[in-house]
Amino acid sequence: MEIKIKNEPIEHNRWLFTTFLLLVLAICDSLITHFGLSNSYIEESNPLMRYVYENSVFIFFSIKIVLPLLFMYIMTKLKPKAYLQLLIAGALFLYAFVLFKHIFWLYMLFIA
Repeated sequence: MEIKIKNEPIEHNRWLFTTFLLLVLAICDSLITHFGLSNSYIEESNPLMRYVYENSVFIFFSIKIVLPLLFMYIMTKLKPKAYLQLLIAGALFLYAFVLFKHIFWLYMLFIA
């Protein structure tokens, strides 16, 4: 027997929540990165995103937001698979690490 919430299996809701969390982390990352770059507090370490940011802040934000949204859409169409769980876990870990770095430099900038 499968438990459902709002006609969706719990496993599917967990996937959507996880991809939503990825979107939130991506938005936070893009906002903090923009703040740091626009005030010359940091440099973008990803050469591709540095190039995009230097040429168009709008495209920078679009990429940072549209890719997780696209991923969320794709996840609504797929059944949960082990390799996808690993992919999402890796992306969440990476964004968590990047946000930890952002929190560290914000701390060093404003508190230390």
